[in-house]
Amino acid sequence: MDAILIGPLALPAGTVVALITFSAAVLASLWWQWRGKPVEKWLWLITLAALAGARAAFVLRYPEQYSGLLAMLDIRDGGWWWPGALAALPVAILCLWRRPALRLALLSSTAAAFMALAISLATLHAMTPEPVPMPDITLENLQGTPIPLAQVAQGPTLINLWATWCPPCRREMPVLADAQSRYPNVRFVLANQGETAQAVRDYLMQADLHFDLPLLDPPMALGHHAGNGGLPLTLLFDGKGNELARHFGPLSRASLHHFLTSHLDDPRP
Repeated sequence: MDAILIGPLALPAGTVVALITFSAAVLASLWWQWRGKPVEKWLWLITLAALAGARAAFVLRYPEQYSGLLAMLDIRDGGWWWPGALAALPVAILCLWRRPALRLALLSSTAAAFMALAISLATLHAMTPEPVPMPDITLENLQGTPIPLAQVAQGPTLINLWATWCPPCRREMPVLADAQSRYPNVRFVLANQGETAQAVRDYLMQADLHFDLPLLDPPMALGHHAGNGGLPLTLLFDGKGNELARHFGPLSRASLHHFLTSHLDDPRP
């Protein structure tokens, strides 16, 4: 499962799992604080060290994909490499060494976090549907001509579900436009959800964006197929039409590279 719907709000599943995990640690720490053993400050330090380590590891893994420091610091692309979270280990050891009276409180709060993490991941795994083949649906080009999806999905295909009113969608559009030339072995299909051809043409012209396959999905059939009401959503299929992966949320140059290279043997020639 790539996203969790809370009313009209769609949140990335990973974000929800992280919030549940941290909340479990905070609740345990509040119980210990009531007993005169405050560990919340150390939990914050450990959490920040883990996040900083995971982000730094991702950036160091793909440094050539970032244009500058600001792009590296922009965590909205979801770029985390979790082995880097081990950077929190020295902080935890330092706490256990310098605050022996807080050892039990810190260890039990950490155990609560890991238990919440395990339960959340198991629940998420149980709720995740099996990958399904590419749907047999027909989209439209900007001239209103019906285009069967199977006709354009020749070889590895990335299908991006988006809308002009969606700020995260607009943020990733230049990345996807540039990726068409960077990954010529991948077909990029931009499937607009529920808008008119004129609205899409106006936006692409205003933003000076050029796509090989800008298509329309007026009944939002792809969104229903994916079982996800949130945008943007990116689906990746192999040459046989089997779904390989999906990503909910905006993609940056680096997170798109990670997404493609993690699931395709050679997205570039």
